[in-house]
Amino acid sequence: MIRRLATNTRSLICVAVLLGLFVQSRAILGSEQDVVAPETVDQTAYEHAKSISTAFHQTAQKALPASVKIIVKKSNNLISDKSKLPLAELLPELSDRDLIEGAGSGFIVDPSGVIVTNCHVVQQADVGKSISVELNDGRRFPAKKIVKDEKADVAVVTIEAPEPLPCLTFADSDAVEIGDWVLAIGNPFMLGSSVSAGIISAKERLRDSKLFLQTDAAVNPGNSGGPLVNLRGEVVGVNTAIASLSGGYQGVGFAIPANIARWIADQLRNKGKVERAFLGAPLSQVEYGEARKLNLPGLTGVRVGAPFKDSPAAKAGLHANDVLLTIDGRPIESPELFESFVERADVNRDFKLKVLRQNSPEPLELSIRFEIRPDGYVGVPMTENLVQKGSHKMDKEWGVMVIPSTPDSAARIGAGSLEGIVVLNATPGGLAYRAGIRNGSLILKMNGREVRTIDEYEQAKSESGEIELEFWQKSEIKTVRLATKGKQN
Repeated sequence: MIRRLATNTRSLICVAVLLGLFVQSRAILGSEQDVVAPETVDQTAYEHAKSISTAFHQTAQKALPASVKIIVKKSNNLISDKSKLPLAELLPELSDRDLIEGAGSGFIVDPSGVIVTNCHVVQQADVGKSISVELNDGRRFPAKKIVKDEKADVAVVTIEAPEPLPCLTFADSDAVEIGDWVLAIGNPFMLGSSVSAGIISAKERLRDSKLFLQTDAAVNPGNSGGPLVNLRGEVVGVNTAIASLSGGYQGVGFAIPANIARWIADQLRNKGKVERAFLGAPLSQVEYGEARKLNLPGLTGVRVGAPFKDSPAAKAGLHANDVLLTIDGRPIESPELFESFVERADVNRDFKLKVLRQNSPEPLELSIRFEIRPDGYVGVPMTENLVQKGSHKMDKEWGVMVIPSTPDSAARIGAGSLEGIVVLNATPGGLAYRAGIRNGSLILKMNGREVRTIDEYEQAKSESGEIELEFWQKSEIKTVRLATKGKQN
């Protein structure tokens, strides 16, 4: 009985407290009739928001007509004569839609029908697939010509249109600032023309040895090759990749900067290939602590390794351990930025380098003229005599040229005392390249066995099936599996 009373008493007290709070709140706020809703919203805030919406609308209206869908289909030749197939009468008729295997995006840069997209979007044209381009108004044209650069992941597709087409222009991507509004336009999940808004989240983002703009505008599978535009409708980047755990949008998208994409596209259109200039010496970042000792601001400065024989670096008089400070007065901040600059450098004029050299009281000024990288040039210090003596191997199946390592070559690629087979050249698009092997990789083991000579390399490759490779690359030991035809190779 006492427990029930205590419980009831506590209940009554709670009810009383709640009633008191209710009465107090009504006294403060007044009755429902006393609450007056604001008659209008803040007009200034409304007009500001409306102006942003109008800007998005105008930008989309300008960019959408010049944005296209890239459609990849199985070649009709693969099924043109079904009568030769077993049980042909049981095979269903296939429509164009049934043949579609994938789609990406692109954008028109010339009214005659010149389109820029990603190399990986049109890569399948090499393996029995046909490529067509669908305009924003629904018209579809077959691709007449495709030229591509796998290193930059940029391709140019040409179509024949009966009349001039709407096109977009490139902006100066170096002038883009973090926080700038951008729109990503493309064909996500084959849904057709789609627009998403966001900002530039970061610049000069390094990913897979390439420099990108980073954006939080929604970029999904199918957006590859589409334009990333500013509010003037100018292309600041080519949407290329996403960073995602699920395969879909997670707020991190990457675009090839417009200045790089435009240069690559111009080279492909004018020459059919990309001619890149080169320095001819390994580069490394000057770390923060070392920069402090050298009285350099921040991470400014790039250290040079031993220049390669007869390279522009050697001809300019650069020495191992020189620190590059500026080029034509422009600060040199990282190896990646400097290499990007050098690749697009004018090879018909001299550049002024400011160089910090050990034991020199003041920075030196050197003159350098870059050169076009020769076909087959290897960006790894190598002894020419090894190749001349036939100590190398051209492996067309995997797309690599390899030599046995020497103490000199291992040291120069940073592998220290490790021994193995040095990859002098990994052809972009080859089996080894697609597996992640690059110039300067050092193959340590094949199927668990150490390889030190070309004979050991060939012996391991004589086994058909898949071969497990353990290799060193940029201070990491990695493992991949590559297919081989064995003795049929």
